[in-house]
Amino acid sequence: MKTVSPLSRCLPGTVGTLLSIGLILLPVCGVQAKTAVNDHRHPTSKVSSSEKQCRLDIYHLVKKEGRSFRPNLQIAFITDNLYRQRYVAMKTGISHPTGFENISYYRSGQPIEVFTANWRNNGTKHTVSRLVILGGTSDKQAFDVLSGLMKTDQGHFELRDNANRYRLNANRNDITAFFTCLNDYYHE
Repeated sequence: MKTVSPLSRCLPGTVGTLLSIGLILLPVCGVQAKTAVNDHRHPTSKVSSSEKQCRLDIYHLVKKEGRSFRPNLQIAFITDNLYRQRYVAMKTGISHPTGFENISYYRSGQPIEVFTANWRNNGTKHTVSRLVILGGTSDKQAFDVLSGLMKTDQGHFELRDNANRYRLNANRNDITAFFTCLNDYYHE
């Protein structure tokens, strides 16, 4: 007598599992959730690395209509390995006010460091800025401090400006790849 698994009755493209109700095992078939979710996801971080540049982009996402997300703030940690430059750039929507703004780095609800951004319109789509430490002028110093804080907090941190709170969550593999690129290609 041949035994047939109850899960073999699931249609192709579905996943089967056994649901336990007391002593009874019921086969349950369903579509893989991964496929449905990935259609609406946007990465929270992205890394690109080469001999010329190391770059880590971290996105703050907001929910659009339906189940999709879009970034409303992008932070880029950028090095130019040939010219030994490093800085933190930020980009947001064109409606963001231009001019100087203090941005605080928070860890567990407590302010840790304050940076200054000088927001400028970049064409008709975005407002951009580079960060410096409050009261400072060196974007290299801001890069060193912010990347160190981000590494310590494993990519999970919060930035606050005058009106907004941005909780950021970078992928751990992206952070590792970024700092590997720095160690391999960016030398002072």
